[in-house]
Amino acid sequence: MKKIWMSALMLLLPVMAWSQKVEINRVYPQEIEAEGFTLSQDASVNVKGTAAVFSDDWRTLVFYGWIVNSDTREVVWHLFDERKDRDRDRDREGTYDFDVNVDLKQGNYELYFTGGNGNGSGWNNGRNFSASSLGDIVDAVFDSRKRSKYRDRYADDLFISVESAGLKSANIDALIKNKLEGAIVSFNRVREDEDLEKGFTLTAETSLDIYAVGEGRKREIFDYVWIRNAANRERVFEMNYRNTEFGGGADKNITLNETIKLPAGSYILSYVTDDSHSYGDWNALPPDDPEFWGVTVWASSEADRRNVTDFVQPKTATPLVDLTQIRDDELVSEGLKVDSEVEVRVLCLGEASGNDEMVDYGWMINAATREKVWEMDAWDAEHAGGADKNRMQEEKIKLAPGEYIVYYVTDDSHSYRDWNATRPQEADLWGISIWATNDADINKISTFEPRAYKSANVIAEITMVGNDEYIKRTFDLDQDTKVRVIGLGEGTDDEMHDFGYIKNMDTGKIVWEMRYRNSDYAGGARKNREFNETITLEKGSYRIVYESDGSHSYRRWNADAPRDAERWGITIMKN
Repeated sequence: MKKIWMSALMLLLPVMAWSQKVEINRVYPQEIEAEGFTLSQDASVNVKGTAAVFSDDWRTLVFYGWIVNSDTREVVWHLFDERKDRDRDRDREGTYDFDVNVDLKQGNYELYFTGGNGNGSGWNNGRNFSASSLGDIVDAVFDSRKRSKYRDRYADDLFISVESAGLKSANIDALIKNKLEGAIVSFNRVREDEDLEKGFTLTAETSLDIYAVGEGRKREIFDYVWIRNAANRERVFEMNYRNTEFGGGADKNITLNETIKLPAGSYILSYVTDDSHSYGDWNALPPDDPEFWGVTVWASSEADRRNVTDFVQPKTATPLVDLTQIRDDELVSEGLKVDSEVEVRVLCLGEASGNDEMVDYGWMINAATREKVWEMDAWDAEHAGGADKNRMQEEKIKLAPGEYIVYYVTDDSHSYRDWNATRPQEADLWGISIWATNDADINKISTFEPRAYKSANVIAEITMVGNDEYIKRTFDLDQDTKVRVIGLGEGTDDEMHDFGYIKNMDTGKIVWEMRYRNSDYAGGARKNREFNETITLEKGSYRIVYESDGSHSYRRWNADAPRDAERWGITIMKN
């Protein structure tokens, strides 16, 4: 009898020695903990622990766990899927135990346990919880007395464990590193206010697997990825609500898992996050795959992998004019000289006011004639991502041989790195930039300093006028001449405060004067006025005069500057 008992014991010992356990405990609100483990063979694992639900009026704080396959990123078990437990405990406040067996395949796994906000929605839709501020929930549910009570009574009780024969503990960082092996691009564990990008080049048509976890709702997306062609800036792929699925946890968590094909070329992948709800700082229930908050791209096969090389930047990917990353209260400019007709791409990001007027915007003029050849318009611009007032206009235009000046102006708020609302998608491009559309045109274009430019067409000018000025210039015409008069000044209530006029010195008469009624809105503040038309002057001697009052003048604006602020004054040009 003793021999039989000893034989049985010997048979049991290897199994008992091989059975191991991983466990997570003492998780507090707003925390998420994870442990890795591996299975050397297919096995039935025992998952048990103590979860909790705490409620205060309409607010609910839940503690729960789940398991993710490290290699496929699939959720293979979730406490919310245990229907009998969910139905029994959904309306019960306090702690409750669970003890289930789950069949898992041989492989690598991650065990998660967290406490987060369910926002009083109950356990509806399995795992779907509405988003709200975790800080508010924690403060409401756990005041100082309740928080102390929670720590004393429940902290040691809440836990989750996984136990099985053939199970071994594994370093979760090592598991994730192994999954990222061979990735073309990987931005994971992305934090708040990130703006990440990386380029890659494909030598042939290639299939790519894209996996991303982010934040978005039906009408707006906050943390997400897109890919654009580096040569022409065309977006070839973008994560949106339609091509994603629910990512677990809060209803705003979304997951993308898609395969796309791209032709040979160079591409830039971008991933952006807003100022809340990201890795390590969730303001609602975290997603089921928090470690991969961000984006990872793999080649779909080894054959596809051979098509991927280091990023080769196309020549057209470098802007000809780069007036970007513009801050508050700036007026910047750049000259552009064109030797022969070219096609260029104009890209402008700016801010629209509530009445659909642009307050941060760009434009381009013919330097010789001061005529406008392009301007950002609120009606033609598209939403640039982020706040509704972020606008973007991108279009191709043809430029004849000549000289041009590109301008960009901002008001006193919401600009690069000083946003007063959610920033746009491509925040680094806030401003205006000009790009060649093909390599052949690049050598036809050069830049110059616009302040040093002097148009041969200018007959006389008084510009960049300050406060309390009274300036005069004279000129002569040896024949009757059609001239262009450009006047910029300040006017309100049918009265001009900064203005110019032309006086015929032979007759002593004023032959032209800038008035409120013969001028148009000049951009910026409504009081900025502009006259830009041709008139005919008889042969003779003339004087131009410009007067300004004690406020709102060049570089001393008390409201938004006009579009062509450097022309504040009067200019007479050959037509």
